[in-house]
Amino acid sequence: MNRAITTLLAFVYALGISHGLACAGQPRNVLIFFVDDLRPELGCYGVDSIHSPSIDALASEGVLFERAYCQQALCAPSRISMMTGQYPDHTGIVDLFTPLRKVNKTAMTLPLYFQQRGYVTASFGKVYHHLRDDKTSWSEIPEPPSKKYADPNTLNGIAKRVREAKEQHLGVEKTRLAEKGPPTECFVTEDEGYRDGVVANQAIASLRENKDKPFFMCVGFAKPHLPFAAPKRYWDLYKREQFTVPSRERPDGSPGLAFTIWGELRAYHGIPQEGELSDEMTRELMHGYAASVSFADAQVGKVMAELDRLGLRDDTIVVLWGDHGYKLGDYGLWCKHTNFELDAHVPLIISAPTHSREQRSKALVEIVDIFPTVASMTGGDVPESCDGKSLQPLLQNPDQKFRSFALTQYPRGSTMGYSLRNDRYRYTEWIQAGTKRVIARELYDHQDTDTPSRNLADSPEQREHVFRLSQQLDAARRIENTNVNMKK
Repeated sequence: MNRAITTLLAFVYALGISHGLACAGQPRNVLIFFVDDLRPELGCYGVDSIHSPSIDALASEGVLFERAYCQQALCAPSRISMMTGQYPDHTGIVDLFTPLRKVNKTAMTLPLYFQQRGYVTASFGKVYHHLRDDKTSWSEIPEPPSKKYADPNTLNGIAKRVREAKEQHLGVEKTRLAEKGPPTECFVTEDEGYRDGVVANQAIASLRENKDKPFFMCVGFAKPHLPFAAPKRYWDLYKREQFTVPSRERPDGSPGLAFTIWGELRAYHGIPQEGELSDEMTRELMHGYAASVSFADAQVGKVMAELDRLGLRDDTIVVLWGDHGYKLGDYGLWCKHTNFELDAHVPLIISAPTHSREQRSKALVEIVDIFPTVASMTGGDVPESCDGKSLQPLLQNPDQKFRSFALTQYPRGSTMGYSLRNDRYRYTEWIQAGTKRVIARELYDHQDTDTPSRNLADSPEQREHVFRLSQQLDAARRIENTNVNMKK
């Protein structure tokens, strides 16, 4: 009898119940797809011209959030906010160059949270911006494949330019430009000719290895981030003439702080160092971006197919999100790095067993909500450090209200822009760090468009509205800062 009891207890322990794993009827596995620079322009988001069958299929198996917003339109702080469930003012990281563990050795993160609950924690591809950040919290974190271009002629060309720049002592900046290569590439190759194809295979191998264990897996696809390089068959899904050059007109009355010089794109070979792009180059980049989206979509499909084949789908929460939005010539701008709607608005899909399927939610949600969502849905307690809220109520009833507004921020030197997005408007204040003085305001009406043509902040008819929004934003920031101080 004692031996039987001992055996039973060992079996219970192996199931993870004593580690706080999911209770009966709750999924125990978590699979999160990170997609870099992904606009919420996919088939499932109503853009039929984009070929995204795998992500569309995932949306049909869960809840698509129509109004999800990142906390900052920059890779490193956005991903760190997601992985900690904290706003950038809480993490203290608002730049591209600071890994989380460089400034906070003990912050609770998603991989650490699940590691402490007895999960296998695996990271493939671009998850954190600094790929090996939080490395002690991962069971698996293989070296990422480094190939960005598949065409050997392109690679040779880059090497030649770098060598010439060094031989001519052209300096660090021009050598860096030479290293970038062209912003697009269309090459006949298998998916594994590019990094994301290899990343998908790494994730598939891990699923096979860990199919009998509870796992928390993050799979990060770099595309459609620059360079817009993808196998030719994905380019062939589109025709160049189908892409329409967007208006380059900036909103009337917007402060200079609102805009960016899109230096990220200008670093690539063949892009002018100043001025606008030609219509021809704009269409080429839009074509390359669309091809890269379809390439990333195919990699999502491969991993999901293996999840199904292994019989793990009914026991796994699947999340797909984009780390921030992206501009493709809108307002004459490129890339991200602003508080505009195009930069802050992101795709978010959550598919979970026993929850709503093929549903859409118009609720305002934030990316800091992902951590508490997967924690609660796997039967765990939500850490007190999390600033977000569990989306589980919306996964059960997508039509209910959730929050009054979503917050985004972006710095310009010592000035921080804080942006509040409610049902209709985006309101932004630019606040100096030292004086705490508001030096510029923006108010955009998004009732009919993502690219409004006028900043309404100084309109006399909007004076009372701006006052109320300013009070609301100030109160939200005060609550956030109070929570930060309490959690230190």
